[in-house]
Amino acid sequence: MRKNLLALSIAAMVGGLSGAANAAVFVNTVGAAANGLPAISAAAPLATQLTSTTTGIGHILVVPYFSTQQNNNTLLNLVNTDTVNGKAVKLRFRGAANSDDVFDISIFLSPGDMWTANVSADGDLSRLATSDTSCTLPSAQDIKDLGGKFKTNRVRNADPLQTREGYVEILNMADVPPGTGTAGANSALYTAIKHVNGVAPCTQALMDLQENDLVAIDGDVNSPVRRGYSWPTGGLMANWVIVNVGDSASFSGEAVALRATPSGTIDTSGSGNLVWFPQTTATPTMAANLLTADPLLSSGAVIAASYDFPDLSTPYVSGALGASPAAQASELASTLAVRSVTNEYLTNKSVNFATDWVFSMPTRRYAAAYNYGATGSAQRVLNPLVSAHFNSDNVTLDAAKGQLCISTGTMRAFDREENTRTTFVISPASAVSFCGETSVLSFNSAAYSVLGAKIAQQNIETKFADGWFSINTPGVGNGLPVIGFAAAKTRGTNLGGTWKHRYSR
Repeated sequence: MRKNLLALSIAAMVGGLSGAANAAVFVNTVGAAANGLPAISAAAPLATQLTSTTTGIGHILVVPYFSTQQNNNTLLNLVNTDTVNGKAVKLRFRGAANSDDVFDISIFLSPGDMWTANVSADGDLSRLATSDTSCTLPSAQDIKDLGGKFKTNRVRNADPLQTREGYVEILNMADVPPGTGTAGANSALYTAIKHVNGVAPCTQALMDLQENDLVAIDGDVNSPVRRGYSWPTGGLMANWVIVNVGDSASFSGEAVALRATPSGTIDTSGSGNLVWFPQTTATPTMAANLLTADPLLSSGAVIAASYDFPDLSTPYVSGALGASPAAQASELASTLAVRSVTNEYLTNKSVNFATDWVFSMPTRRYAAAYNYGATGSAQRVLNPLVSAHFNSDNVTLDAAKGQLCISTGTMRAFDREENTRTTFVISPASAVSFCGETSVLSFNSAAYSVLGAKIAQQNIETKFADGWFSINTPGVGNGLPVIGFAAAKTRGTNLGGTWKHRYSR
């Protein structure tokens, strides 16, 4: 059966095949324990909202930046803090320019498990390497055999350089609980992903079965219960490190966490919808606009495949907020929206300091997308159903860059002694704007970026060597859903730090 899985793995990584239709979203409802669906755990009640959490542990995680530019390596650690249930997880890397999918896999974490990987440059492409023994689709061996190379079939002009920067999204698609098999025994899937002497068996026959759709039919071999899946209950956390040995640099941080919670609480993890999809290029039978708010996928401008789901807009909770992809995308954007971004900058030439700020907008793709197949103004595609933060008033088209740009508000710089400025020299544009999905702002250094950013980088001259800076982000009146951090260091030595942005809401 391995050749079958390898073929599926190749298809999932490079695209181009078709296959059986994938399952739809299984909506979590109180008392669901029939039609092939699992019962809801009393320990994780029905979730009806997605909330931002300061604990760093949740159902959905977003890593604001990865880079393989200028000898950067990005190290990613993903942890299942749930010591009872396994987790089926979608890991997706998206490009900095327009949030294009450049690499995605499914990971099966056993209880208390940790998965690690390194993303580095391979010529002009990024590539992922892992020696971890947790189960994945494609398998770790298949990823190695294929070079772990990122995809270019979705990016502008199939340009491999577009895979070198971006952000990462991580979703708990389903739990894999123990004791769901016959007479309370562990399911075959749980047994396949549970480590034995430090290694998960990843039984080939069981992993091959994961190409099949889930169906909501009692007793069917592909029902969630028979396959070993249950409602996702979260418990994921992730850390990242960007390392550049040649430039003596390292920066680190934690993923932004979002938690599915019951109504009236932000502290109790709930059970989300079961949103497991096969890691194949199968064409969905369920209309793409019911699975995603992405205006390119939902309209057919980009042909949707099974591996495209779930994304951040796939309905993850029950009730009104999970009623449609547009409702969820709007809710997530509102959860992340901020009205200003504030942080420090250090550029003192006497100690050779430099500073970059990262701005990532992981929900922008659902409101505004760049259609490479169109011409002129039609390249800018807006979703009017997700318009609280992005619309024609603040989204402009930069055809030369092949990016959409989001206007910002007023800015103010302070030095360390209360002096302040509100006018600046900015390059290469005439004003600071967030171009691309993940943009980088370098302070007082047109020729040097701490992070080596290239895809959506610009420079601002504050006229102060060190201090703090604030950018207003009004959007269209409701703020902008921005996450990110400041990275500062001395050139040539690994002296510096990483600080998450501070926000007003």
